[in-house]
Amino acid sequence: MLRRRFLGMGGLLAGAAMFGSFPLTPSLAQPELGRPAPEFVGLDGWINATGPITLAELRGNVVLVDFWTYSCINCRRTVQYLNRWQSEYGPSGLRVVGIHTPEFGFERARRNVETSTREFGIQYPVGQDNSFRTWRAWNNEAWPSFYILDRDGRIVLFREGEGHAGEMEGAIRSLLGLGQGMAHPGDDPDLSRIATPEMYFGSKHPTPQDRAQSPRSGEAAYAYPNAKGPRLSTYQLDGTWSRGDEALVLRSSRGGLRMRFSAAKLHLVASASTPATLRIRVDGSEAPPLQIGPPTLYTPLDGELYGEHLVEIETDQPGLSLFSATFG
Repeated sequence: MLRRRFLGMGGLLAGAAMFGSFPLTPSLAQPELGRPAPEFVGLDGWINATGPITLAELRGNVVLVDFWTYSCINCRRTVQYLNRWQSEYGPSGLRVVGIHTPEFGFERARRNVETSTREFGIQYPVGQDNSFRTWRAWNNEAWPSFYILDRDGRIVLFREGEGHAGEMEGAIRSLLGLGQGMAHPGDDPDLSRIATPEMYFGSKHPTPQDRAQSPRSGEAAYAYPNAKGPRLSTYQLDGTWSRGDEALVLRSSRGGLRMRFSAAKLHLVASASTPATLRIRVDGSEAPPLQIGPPTLYTPLDGELYGEHLVEIETDQPGLSLFSATFG
C-alpha cells in the first residue's frame, strides 16, 4: 500500500469533506530502467555514516535506495526486512541506503531523525534530504519508494509502497548471484482489508471532516453535530481548534475527535506542546489512555478485528496537534 504522495506546496482546504488525499495505486511516473541512477545531492548530513556517501564510491555493489520519512507507518514496517537484507546480504555486496525526506516540518530536525533511526534499530546509512534536492533529482513522488541498482549503478527495479518485499529480495539475490532464497511471508502484510485511506488534518490537503461542521482554515469552535458520530472515513471535532498548513491545534481547555474508519488499527501523527493524555473509547468501550509528547506516530488502536470502528478521543490539554491518521 502506498502511504503518501508528495503534493509540493499545493493543496487547499476543501469546504466539503473529501475522501482521502492520495491514490493508493503506484505512480505512473516510472523511472527509466537501465539508466544510471542520479547522485545524492544537497543532503543536510548523514546518520550512521562517518561522512558523506556517494553512489560513485558504491559502484561494484548492489545498492538499494529507500526514500522514507519517520512518521510514516508504511515506511516503518519495511525497516525490519531492510535491516535483515543489509545484515544477510551485506557480506555478498549489498548496500542499503536510506534517504530521509520529510513531509512535516518537525521531520526536518536532525535530533528527531536520529532518535527515530536509533529507536527503529536502523543499521544502514541515512541521508537527510530536507530540501528535497535528492528527491527531485530522482523524480521521486512517494513514501516509501525503493530503487535497486546493479553493480554498475543502473536502476534495475523501482517500487512504491508496501507489498514488494518478496520481489525485491528476489532481485537482490539474483544480482548478487545467490539464487533462490527462503520466502518470508510476513514481510508483505495483507493490507487488503483496510478500506479507509489516510486522512490529513492540515489545510495543505483536502479534509474528510464532516461537512456539517463547515471545516475551515484558521481558528474555529466546533461541536459534535449529532449523537451518532461521523460517516465512514470522516471525522468530527469538538472544542476550539486552529487549522494551519500541516496540523490542527487544540486551543480550548478541552477538545475531542470522533473518527469512523474501516480497518483494525489507527495510527495518529501527533504532538503536544506539553504532555497530553488522550482518553479513548473504541466502539463505545473504554480503551487504555495514550500519552502524547514529541512529534511522531502514535497508535490509539492496535487491534486485530478488521471492520468498521468508531474511535472517540478526548483531552484536557491545550496544545495537542494532529497531523494525519493512517490505518492498519
